[in-house]
Parts: sequence; C-alpha cells; structure tokens
Amino acid sequence: MDAHNFYEALQLAVSPVILISAYGLLLLSMTNRLGRAIDRARQLARDGSPGKEEQIAIIARRAVWIRQSIVFVCLALLAAALLVLVLFASVLLEIGIAPAVALLFIVSVVCLFIGLTYFLVDIFASLHAMQAELESARDGER
Repeated sequence: MDAHNFYEALQLAVSPVILISAYGLLLLSMTNRLGRAIDRARQLARDGSPGKEEQIAIIARRAVWIRQSIVFVCLALLAAALLVLVLFASVLLEIGIAPAVALLFIVSVVCLFIGLTYFLVDIFASLHAMQAELESARDGER
C-alpha cells in the first residue's frame, strides 16, 4: 500500500467519522434526557402529592421511548463505525465492496431516523406530562 492509497482511505473515512461525532452528541442529549426523566420519577415517588401515579406512568412510558431512541442511535453509530472499518479494509486490501459500504450507510441513516422518531415521541409526551402536572397542581389548590 502506498501513501496515495492511505490518503484516499483517510478521505473516504472522514464523512463516517463526522457521523460518529454527531451521533455521540445525540446520545449525550438523549442520555441526559433519560436521566432527568428517571430523577423526576424518583422525586414524584417520594412526593405525597395527589395525581402522581398518572405522572409517573407518563414518565415511565417516556423512559421506554428514550431508551428505544438511544438503542437505535447506538445501532446507527455502530453501523457508521463499521463503515469506517470497511472503507479502510477496502482500500488496504484493494477490493471493491461498494454494496457493503452503501448498505452500512443506509442502515446507519435508517437507524438514526428511527431513533429520532422515538425521540420526537418522547418530546411530545413530555408536554403531556407537564400538562398533567399543572392540572394536579391546580386541583391541589382548590
């Protein structure tokens, strides 16, 4: 393998590496959101306010959706990492594996799409949880 081929491999790997970085930032956001949901559920469980069962149930559903989004973004990240390895292997071994590269990229983007869909479902559910909490607070004032 000469220097030109090595540089070509590095150029090919740049895009998937950028995807890996972006997926990592998404995972950070999602895990923070999951941690906040878990903390809020624990706080509600300790609290003696009325109507907390509905709020805890909503948070439990949200936690499942967040977990699903994390799983799919992790799968997207793994596919992108494998894409980098396949790209390097194809250059090092001087073999054409374009279908494998295309498939890994498609798998990565589809997993990202599914993960972001679950994440959006959680965001909409969090608004429902906030409305339930506000209604509980209003009922408590009466």
